[in-house]
Amino acid sequence: MKNRMHFIGKTAALLAGLILCLGMTAMAAPSIEGETSLQSKEDEVVSTEYTITSDGEMEHAELTLLYDKDVLTYMSGSGGNNFSGSGGNGSVQLSSRPNASEAVFTVKFKGKSSEDTDITIASCVITVDGKQIDVLSGEETSAAEVSETDSTAEEDEDNEERASFVIDGRTFYVRRPDDVEGFDTMHLDIQGYDCRVLKHQSLDLYVVKLRSDNGSYRDNFVYNPETGNVIPFVQMESGTDDVIFIEPEENVHVPTRYSPVNMGWGPKYTIPAYKHVTIDGIDEIQDDTNRYLVYGINQDGEKAWYSYDYDRNSLQLFDDVAYQGEQNYIAYLEESVEGQKEESAHLLERYNTDMGRRLTIIMVMTILIIVLLNAVFLMYHRMKKMQVLPDGEDEEEPEEKPERKPGAFVTGSLEENETDFQEPGEEEPEEEIELEIIDLDDETEDED
Repeated sequence: MKNRMHFIGKTAALLAGLILCLGMTAMAAPSIEGETSLQSKEDEVVSTEYTITSDGEMEHAELTLLYDKDVLTYMSGSGGNNFSGSGGNGSVQLSSRPNASEAVFTVKFKGKSSEDTDITIASCVITVDGKQIDVLSGEETSAAEVSETDSTAEEDEDNEERASFVIDGRTFYVRRPDDVEGFDTMHLDIQGYDCRVLKHQSLDLYVVKLRSDNGSYRDNFVYNPETGNVIPFVQMESGTDDVIFIEPEENVHVPTRYSPVNMGWGPKYTIPAYKHVTIDGIDEIQDDTNRYLVYGINQDGEKAWYSYDYDRNSLQLFDDVAYQGEQNYIAYLEESVEGQKEESAHLLERYNTDMGRRLTIIMVMTILIIVLLNAVFLMYHRMKKMQVLPDGEDEEEPEEKPERKPGAFVTGSLEENETDFQEPGEEEPEEEIELEIIDLDDETEDED
């Protein structure tokens, strides 16, 4: 009897333990693990990793983090299949379709200063067996919320009945927007469809939520009813103002020397902006800094240009008056310099022309002088050869006595007069005797 009772007790204990284990397994909730504190280092990249686990395979996982934008700058994120990530202005949104019981997200930040900072897990939502579960609270969301916000097959089927936009070659469809502070929910006609949007409580500003056709991207966008365009919804602080980026108006004044560009925002989006350029002849060279000019509206409805530093993620009101005055002064200096350059070029051209003429004249004169000198030199030598010496100069020169010829005799008068003596060979030639030819016939004729 005791053995039987002992056996029954053991069996009951075993069953109780088994039931307890089964209950604990059934009640096990998904969890997330990751660093919530980082040591930031100035101008260095730091990374952190977050792991989401669940008992069943997760069809979709979405994670939202908050960080101190004065200490860190969001760089990039990765993890899972069909990953999408975007960040800035103190928040990061990561999502993927892991189709596994575990999803790992890696986030990289760049430090602005060297100090310890905190990372807050704002939300973590997963989808298991078509049910959306909040990992932080362990609660399951309602079916209505799932049908509006989750990427289920039912949403894909009725995409054709929704307004759509094409962004970066991918189609995005209008969905139910999330609640945003300062905005109220309303309905607005977009492309002929009745869409649920958010309208600012005091401004004529509308926000829609777009979801990509594959469900990888879900973000809020500012919708412009006048143009029908959308840009990513960005809300930042500039001093004491709360600024929202909007599409530049058609006739808005654009500051001088700014060229339109598309500023990258997140992994897939761009925001219309302007970048400072310098003019090199007819080419425009963009500034190599990551500073952009964006158009925004503050809480009072004042629209203006803002200077956005992408590296520091900071926004500052752009002083167009001071900038334009500076540009006018620079233009004045450039015009003065251009005028001086033109005048200098004219003077230089005139100087070159005058110098060319002078050099030509000098070369011609030099050639003429050389020719005249050569002519004078030749005439001088020719005249020198033809010149006859004066008589007086003959007496001064000693007479050269001719050499005596062999067998010659000295002739002279008997008187002792040296002047009468002549050298042989210098005898005066005898006078030629002219012979008269007498014609005998003439004499006979005379005698007759």
